[in-house]
Amino acid sequence: MNRIFVSNPKFSLRPFEEVLEKVEEEFDGWEIIAEKYHGWRYKEKIRDALSTTDLDIRVHAPLNDINIASINPEIREVSVEEVRRSIKMASMIDADVVTVHPGLYSPLSLYWDSVLDVSKASLKELKEAAEEYSVTLAVENLPPMWITFCREPDEIEELVIDVGSTFCLDIGHAYLADNLEGFLELELPLANVHLHDNRGEEDVHLPLGHGEIDMHSALDALDMKDYDKGFVIEGRDIEGLKESRDLLIEILS
Repeated sequence: MNRIFVSNPKFSLRPFEEVLEKVEEEFDGWEIIAEKYHGWRYKEKIRDALSTTDLDIRVHAPLNDINIASINPEIREVSVEEVRRSIKMASMIDADVVTVHPGLYSPLSLYWDSVLDVSKASLKELKEAAEEYSVTLAVENLPPMWITFCREPDEIEELVIDVGSTFCLDIGHAYLADNLEGFLELELPLANVHLHDNRGEEDVHLPLGHGEIDMHSALDALDMKDYDKGFVIEGRDIEGLKESRDLLIEILS
């Protein structure tokens, strides 16, 4: 049976114990974004707080000021190390999946044809770390923006296959790329699915049912693939996450 997780980047700006109390009141699973107060520096506090709860836990690697595809070798190395720490933290808190972004373009690397190769090299290092700590590494497709790659099915397919990782399908991002069907048709090892809604123009992370995405059809397609690894609802606030959860339960039932 698919587990339901929730996630919100703004949670990481508040003390972990405070957010944990609110999350476990309403939800059964949480994808923790390893930023600020929810990151490596606070790993012992996070581990101790989670020891008192039955929440299912996943981790999203840090994404602010991180670029594992950087054209600058020093920035790339620091970025990879920060993600590696989130993998190690995931193992400490019994999280089974760590989702990571493949990296970003910079104003200069837009004109360089080896960015995907740099991302692959970084992700291969991170896959080794994930294997060392018995965690599954999932690479996420990104929304169409000038700074993003892996926003089309063929790009993420090439990356995941060459790295030997698993795939995190972000349905909201896929819809923004105007190719949700193409992403759903990919035959990749799928370890995680992110759910949020939009109107095809901006990555606004609306509650499910507030945008244009046909979630019933998307989830039917995943069901046809016998997907059973769980769904992460991404949202902007607790009320929106609750609304999305209730609709998702209705759809799944």
